[in-house]
Amino acid sequence: MLAEKKITEFLEDLASDLPAPGGGGAAALSGAMGACLIAMVARLTIGKKGYEEVEAEMVDIISRSDQLYKNLAAQVDEDAAAFNEVIAAMKMPKENDSQTRLRAEAMQKSFRRAAEVPYAIAVNCMEVLDLAALIAGKGNTNLISDVGVAAEVALAGLESTMLNVRINLPYIKDEEYVTKTRRQMEIMTRSARSVKAQVLNLVSSQIG
Repeated sequence: MLAEKKITEFLEDLASDLPAPGGGGAAALSGAMGACLIAMVARLTIGKKGYEEVEAEMVDIISRSDQLYKNLAAQVDEDAAAFNEVIAAMKMPKENDSQTRLRAEAMQKSFRRAAEVPYAIAVNCMEVLDLAALIAGKGNTNLISDVGVAAEVALAGLESTMLNVRINLPYIKDEEYVTKTRRQMEIMTRSARSVKAQVLNLVSSQIG
């Protein structure tokens, strides 16, 4: 599994001529790193003087961010698998009407999957941003810059993976699904940018 490789091994695969991992995996990893930073800040807030009142909230943030980074790490492999499904569908025979029909059905299914996986990655990155906003005004101020980094890489992951959604949508013939997905993407992207700006404002105000 890609997610279980050493960082150097993953980066070597990313730089190679292998078709996967690609941009989707990189985006998922970016979001996962954001979640890990949130978990770190929460852990280093618990037990510190002056933060007694937010300990219960930090425990909840740790639980949520830990689950998010695990989900995003798993999505590195899911994205690669979705891409491979597209390639497999494209290689199916089309020597007669029956084969052509089966190939067309498989391609539609695979293109939809190739859009759904990166969209799910974006949803998880959005949750990382929400956690960054939650901890920015309550976590250990000595680590506030790490909260800012978490927000930056989470937004990068979200906007990056949206590109993988967009590149697959033109191949999907379900116009209602495509229109709905495009609308949801626009709403999520606007929200994500707004949340990141809020986080960075809080970070900047504490850094000075």
